[in-house]
Amino acid sequence: PNIITGLQTALHLQPTPPSFTNVCVVYSDCTPEQLAAIMNCSKHERHTRNYDYMEGGDVRIRQLFSRTQWFLTIDDFGNINGTQDPTNCYSILEIRTVSEGGVLAIKGVKSQYYISMTKAGQLQGKRIYNANCNFKEVFLENYFNAYSSARWTKNGKEMFIALSQKGRPMRGKKTRREHIASHFIPMKCREEERRVD
Repeated sequence: PNIITGLQTALHLQPTPPSFTNVCVVYSDCTPEQLAAIMNCSKHERHTRNYDYMEGGDVRIRQLFSRTQWFLTIDDFGNINGTQDPTNCYSILEIRTVSEGGVLAIKGVKSQYYISMTKAGQLQGKRIYNANCNFKEVFLENYFNAYSSARWTKNGKEMFIALSQKGRPMRGKKTRREHIASHFIPMKCREEERRVD
């Protein structure tokens, strides 16, 4: 089922011991173009929006929603998967720009694991940040974003973060920029209403 379609409400996660989360994520029943405009990803806005965050140091709190209908998650064991539960606290991600040109690191807010990609293209969770945790954010013409390893390629081709139709992480060597499994929309989370301890 399409998760975005029909969701017209704000979702609030309430505290649950031993860890708790308080987050507000707003979805609407709209086209990808309208949804992209809400999240500052429209084609027009790409020519007018502020790209200061790409210069380094910027931090965004987001959920990455795949075109295959899964939210990207990284759990307390560093496992990377997809969930169709928009209230899953492991889907709340910190996206931090680490250098110019849109190179960034993605970390689970609750798990505190970074997403990394090995030379073989395997996605892994890492407690300690390293060069394997760097990804390049690519703005696609279909209003989605893609995230390729900033360090590794396979036979000269980019390797992307991707979730299969079953919500499983794909090896980078099997991904392509044009594959829907590699396409994500960064869904806004209002940080002042987000708490994960």
